[in-house]
Amino acid sequence: MKKSIVLKISIFLLFFTSCYEVAKEIQDWTQTNASDLIISKQHLLEDDGIKIGLPESFERYNMVDYTSLLDSLVVDNTDLEIEHTRLKIMREMEGNHYVFFDSISNSTYTINSVPFTPITRQDAKFLLGIIRQNQDQVSSMTDLNYTKITAKHNVSGNTQIFKAIYKIENTKLNHQAFQHVYFVSSNNKTVFINLSTPFEVNFDPYLEKMIL
Repeated sequence: MKKSIVLKISIFLLFFTSCYEVAKEIQDWTQTNASDLIISKQHLLEDDGIKIGLPESFERYNMVDYTSLLDSLVVDNTDLEIEHTRLKIMREMEGNHYVFFDSISNSTYTINSVPFTPITRQDAKFLLGIIRQNQDQVSSMTDLNYTKITAKHNVSGNTQIFKAIYKIENTKLNHQAFQHVYFVSSNNKTVFINLSTPFEVNFDPYLEKMIL
């Protein structure tokens, strides 16, 4: 795996807004673990020929509208600046980017297509190390604390999947959020997914709906 891509992705993960106002209603997306039973809405990522499945409450946004949405939701100026920086990096990454938002739970799903890059177990370890260093740096400068919940690397046939889940706590605002990260390579395509929610969720059944 090219280190330049790893570094860009780790920096992209670094900027994460944990200060959305907590949604009044938390919607349970995965009441069943059977992926063929979940209710999902299919979206076509037209610039890449990729299909994804998301909970029905997610709607697609262009970058201008999503930026305006952030300005109305985020309650801390520092975190707002951090999130704008993250989106800037997202736009500058090689490949295409797409943004989806769930207004019921205040959850954001972003997906970037990047140059095809199979990820090995060693790559996954390197990526985790860089992410940890960046998170420690952010924690030293902000009120954000990061806790890794899980990190896994799986290979099935020609498909490689890296998954990591982090809990982010804003000690100043007494808010918490969860960051679910996926790096998927298959069929000569690679995508990077970042899901930000106010709760931890089993998103794997929706990932299985993806067609690369």
